Amino acid sequence: MPAFSRATIRHAAAALVVTALAVVLPSASVFAQDEGGSRPTRRTDAQKQEDANVDKAYRAATKGDRNLPTVKVDPWRTVRSGDDDKKDKH
Repeated sequence: MPAFSRATIRHAAAALVVTALAVVLPSASVFAQDEGGSRPTRRTDAQKQEDANVDKAYRAATKGDRNLPTVKVDPWRTVRSGDDDKKDKH
């Protein structure tokens, strides 16, 4: 079995330390961001009511409130000439 020199052992130890730091340091930053736990904070009644109003408005907007008037939009109106409106449409 070959004998290892002190330089080879030092290089291997240095590589081991660098590898250990490469594994430990990224995970340490995750724990630093935690700041005291992940407990939810208590919400006041006003905040709860505001959340409910926002949720209700969101649901009405995404549901497609049928009470809103429909507006016809012509995205090509600036491209067409005025004569196109007079032509008979099929």
